[in-house]
Amino acid sequence: MGVTVLPYIDQTQTARLQEAASANIQTPKNTDEAVTTFKECLVSAERSVQAMAVDALLAASNSGAVSLDTVQQILGFTPQTDAPVDTSPVADTPAISSSSATNSTTSSGSASSPENLEEYFKEASETYGVDINLLKAIAKQESNFNPSATSSAGAMGVMQLMPSTAKGLGVTNAYDAQQNIMGGAKLMAQNLKKYNGDVSLALAAYNAGGGNVDKYGGIPPFKETQNYVKKVLGYYQNSNA
Repeated sequence: MGVTVLPYIDQTQTARLQEAASANIQTPKNTDEAVTTFKECLVSAERSVQAMAVDALLAASNSGAVSLDTVQQILGFTPQTDAPVDTSPVADTPAISSSSATNSTTSSGSASSPENLEEYFKEASETYGVDINLLKAIAKQESNFNPSATSSAGAMGVMQLMPSTAKGLGVTNAYDAQQNIMGGAKLMAQNLKKYNGDVSLALAAYNAGGGNVDKYGGIPPFKETQNYVKKVLGYYQNSNA
């Protein structure tokens, strides 16, 4: 009997893909631009489908419907899976300063970056006015400081920038750690400014997009985003302890 794999589409990932796609779509001025735009849309759609297919297979594997060996045979590689995380809801939290974290969160450790990345975090912090420990906490959760990390949705590098986001931030090579960290810091600075210094909302926007934060009037009700904010704040608190 065959096994039907139902597509598993993470809400946050879908929001990121939609944001990335819409950011690349501009009204064509002539036939050549229309063809180029159409091709870009096809590439974006293909990547989105590939990402969702990987997620669907992983979801089926996690549920026991399909073995991991079968998933490996279909994909041709061993997918990287995240360890289970606490999915209990986290309430909206107030802004916290670099000197004292006031939110009650849990964490498995502090964010200590590799020595070769330390100067990049320092440069980004000084350039954009974002606490260096907050940037490291984001990097810890996003990629565990891996410049070569690539998510199934296409996010790249240390602080996991989507292609369109990286382009908008002036990052020409998202796998260049210095460029990536500078871009991530710039994005976080923009989020902090938009949400009046509220670190929790800025983090939620970094993960799920500002549109979702605005739509729900706070941290979106996505388990991934709620856990993301909770974990990053935990790393941040431990770094400032």
